Amino acid sequence: MPYIKPEKRLELDEIVNQILSLMEKLPDHERDGCLNYLFTKTLKALFKPSYFNYERVMGLLACIQHEFYRRWVSPYEDSKMREHGDI
Repeated sequence: MPYIKPEKRLELDEIVNQILSLMEKLPDHERDGCLNYLFTKTLKALFKPSYFNYERVMGLLACIQHEFYRRWVSPYEDSKMREHGDI
């Protein structure tokens, strides 16, 4: 997880809160597509076409996936294993 300075978080959190306000109004079945659109449009705007940049974006997305799994999915799975027993 990129641990950024608190003052930068405050600035970004304003934007995140606006996005969350919009996304929370959407039905569940529309959220994934809207998030995909948001991320894709953002990445396309920030990274100009080149193999180097495409590699950077793919690495960034992989790191986001791994961090999400490590911080939220894995602890959830561990709690369910304790609750229901291991396989």
